[in-house]
Amino acid sequence: MATQSTNKKTSHRRNSDDSHSITRDSIISIAFDLFREKGYAKASISELARRVDMDPSSVYYYFPSKEALLAEISEPAINVPTLEELSSYTDSRTVQLYALIMMDVVQKCELPLDFIDVESAARKKPARFGSFYDRYKTFYHTLLAVIEKGIEEGEFCECAADERAVTILSINEGLQHHFHAKERGELLLSDSGYTAHNHSPEDIGHMSALSVIPALIPASIDFDEKAHEGRRLYAQIVKASY
Repeated sequence: MATQSTNKKTSHRRNSDDSHSITRDSIISIAFDLFREKGYAKASISELARRVDMDPSSVYYYFPSKEALLAEISEPAINVPTLEELSSYTDSRTVQLYALIMMDVVQKCELPLDFIDVESAARKKPARFGSFYDRYKTFYHTLLAVIEKGIEEGEFCECAADERAVTILSINEGLQHHFHAKERGELLLSDSGYTAHNHSPEDIGHMSALSVIPALIPASIDFDEKAHEGRRLYAQIVKASY
């Protein structure tokens, strides 16, 4: 009898855990759509609760604040590769750099909101966004290492590697901002005769790489060929993360 009672308790606890997980995942999924539709600043927990068909207090049971929900949503699915891991795929620093740029842009564009909103929230609640900061620093150091190696090996021209890395991050963040503003119909240039194109995140990643890499490499290196290899490397990085 004791064993039967224990089994019932275990089954009840498992069902309760499953229900908790399903509800939590449902909140995240609907919040993702809400942030994409309205942006982080305009989205509210009360609106989220209405869409999930819950009381706001019930939403707060799963996520104590809007920042906690944002931290969960902004957690990337793809791990940042190290220089050693990139080198296990290819020795070409151009290909490595292209793949890193593509990865960064696609991840930022696939967020349901502007990356700048995530940065702003992270500055206000740094403890809540510890993994966000860790990943950002890791990505910067890998990006910097690839550029430094490219310069050292003669594949890239002489330049200030740290400034070039920050320039790449700035371009990526500007392009993803443009992407999200277009998605929400908030482009400032829309009243100036500019027609926004329906570029995919991968298209935008290529645009970023195209704006940076040709200035780093000699004319003897075929950028289009390296871009093709870079896309393949990016796909391998994504596959390795799942």
